[in-house]
Amino acid sequence: MAEPTENPTTNGNLHKQLPKENLSLLLDTIEGINNTNEFKTVLSQSMEATRQVMMSEASSLLLIDQEKDEVFITVPTGPAKNDVVGKSLPKNKGIAGWVIENKKPYVTNDVTTSEHFYGDFSDKFTTRNLICVPLINKSHEVIGVVQALNKRNNEDFTATDIPVFQALASHVTIAIERTRKIDDLRQQVQHKDVMIAEIHHRVKNNLQAMTGQIDQEIDEIEDEKAKEALKKVSVRMISMARLHDILCERKVNHQIDLRGYMNELVDRIEETMSYLLHDLEIEVSEDEIMLPQEKALLCGLILNELLINIYKHAFFKDEEEKEGSILINLANDEGLVIMSVSDNGIGFPEDFTLHAKGSIGMWIVHELLQKLDAEMSILNDPGARFTITFHR
Repeated sequence: MAEPTENPTTNGNLHKQLPKENLSLLLDTIEGINNTNEFKTVLSQSMEATRQVMMSEASSLLLIDQEKDEVFITVPTGPAKNDVVGKSLPKNKGIAGWVIENKKPYVTNDVTTSEHFYGDFSDKFTTRNLICVPLINKSHEVIGVVQALNKRNNEDFTATDIPVFQALASHVTIAIERTRKIDDLRQQVQHKDVMIAEIHHRVKNNLQAMTGQIDQEIDEIEDEKAKEALKKVSVRMISMARLHDILCERKVNHQIDLRGYMNELVDRIEETMSYLLHDLEIEVSEDEIMLPQEKALLCGLILNELLINIYKHAFFKDEEEKEGSILINLANDEGLVIMSVSDNGIGFPEDFTLHAKGSIGMWIVHELLQKLDAEMSILNDPGARFTITFHR
């Protein structure tokens, strides 16, 4: 006969009612569910745990769809699981409907005598007996039910099964609510990432449009100093545009591969500055270093200025061009990033300083170093070597 029932015991007495091995299984199951943050994994683990702890042939989780006013079978286990998954019934029908409405557990050891039994959803499985308990959240709202079907070895469900199942159900409810919030937060983050990616895309396009306009203006300007100044501005804008391009491609990953970014910038700078030197070889080391995008951008802008300076001054002596090469080396020493830019040119003049008057590029480097909270050393080795160090 059907038995709608109250909880006859409290969860605090579980250790007195359960055999030691069953209590251990219950506690291990609860721990596993509580340590899972993926919604689908929580559901599947919960239902498999139900089947194991309740020693049943099958189990199912029915969650409420408020919009459709239905409960649907979310994650079933057992021989007919593939047939019943996704099926639904009205929220006020069946044993599940009774449990939802009354917020109480329900046990029947002969479903044919139950006035509430809705029927089997598959001809591959015949329900003999079942136990069903509500999933009640902190707001005392029922979000669904969990049920175990057909106790193994043709045994009956008993009153002592109810508090065990309720204890398990309470942790399943907590896990479902927790993982739903996590999923909601993930969706919000993904939505924001899409919006930010769109912003980066627009900024990149705007910068590229501006560099295109500048390049057209350069061809019409006769003053060489003005041309040179505009070319520098164009290179800086290209560097920023490329970073935004990378951020779009990587779906706004907040960590940027500095080596990959440097390679991209070198290609663009070589293309832009080739009017000064045609045969200049630039090599970037193979070490991969991941940096926050803000620091990567500062490194890229610093590299711009250093390479422009090298192009202009490192390989000319007495108006004769010298064959040149540049090495950009990256290293990571226990959280300290070391970036060095060296050439085989003529080196620095003896009176060279970072704050030399008239050197706009070096002044920009000085300002960027401060923003990066970095230090830079300069020496002749025998060409020029710039070594920049900062914390990741």
